[in-house]
Amino acid sequence: MNEKVILSVENLVTSFNIAGKDINAVDNCSFQVKKGMTLGIVGESGCGKSVTSLSIMRLIQTPPGKISSGKILFENKDLLKLKEPEIRSIRGNRISMIFQEPMTSLNPVYTIGSQIAEVFILHKGASHKEARNLSIEMLKQVRIPSPEKRIDEYPHQLSGGMRQRIMIAIALACKPSLLIADEPTTALDVTIQAQILALMNNLQKENGMSTILITHDLGVVAETCDDVAVMYAGKIVEKSSAKELFTNPKHPYTIGLLNSIPKLGVKKHRLNTIPGMVPSLGKLPKGCRFQDRCTLMSDECKVTEPELKTLSQNKQAACLKI
Repeated sequence: MNEKVILSVENLVTSFNIAGKDINAVDNCSFQVKKGMTLGIVGESGCGKSVTSLSIMRLIQTPPGKISSGKILFENKDLLKLKEPEIRSIRGNRISMIFQEPMTSLNPVYTIGSQIAEVFILHKGASHKEARNLSIEMLKQVRIPSPEKRIDEYPHQLSGGMRQRIMIAIALACKPSLLIADEPTTALDVTIQAQILALMNNLQKENGMSTILITHDLGVVAETCDDVAVMYAGKIVEKSSAKELFTNPKHPYTIGLLNSIPKLGVKKHRLNTIPGMVPSLGKLPKGCRFQDRCTLMSDECKVTEPELKTLSQNKQAACLKI
């Protein structure tokens, strides 16, 4: 593996058994995360973004889910070949994750201090006193006011923004090499969103870590990401540097997402939309999965499934019309 790459996902397939049939929620996906860089994975709800992140963490519940095939190479180790004790030593330590919905991700019956301290006790062998002191330091690092007081409070006593900062503190406690942030600003107002993104960006620079940012918000991608993978119906349909994605999008789905962003100074009665919905993974059309929503669709698109093809050094897209 390239020494500049910390994570390489190769031909990943994650499926769920539904009514006796295996449905691929992540279908033959490949991407890389460079050291110290941020990869954005974008797409509508139901495209496979979160399942991809849970697959990397080996948190797919079996049954009904399973990682059917592929490789997940992290620091030259295939995570799919590691035994459970080995993956536990990496999960939360070398690779951490900020889960969706901080309102429900924290345990309501434990103080926030005990939930942060658990990471230090489990992965660093710290005593309870040492873990408490380290937890206070983490609260300071994520800009929680009065950390000596807050450490003994429960999640319901904190605002949504505060709870998200606690999730970040837990994720960064062991200074991971790779952070996976799954919709870290969902359900937060725009002011708090900006604060959380700025905090994550600063902590990334301080710790020199790599990040996978999962989002459907292309505005967030523009602010924070170096590279982008666009997912649709379980497949990656475009990979690009962030700069080139916004200046030269190629896949019709990517173009549709960009066109749906409100533009300052442009008066319109209605926003542009992509017609239709993401198809059911159990009833995918033959050929291109985006065909029913695409303005470029032809008879060829109904029978031939496009593969990712290289368009330039930093650009790949899966469309028959490119």
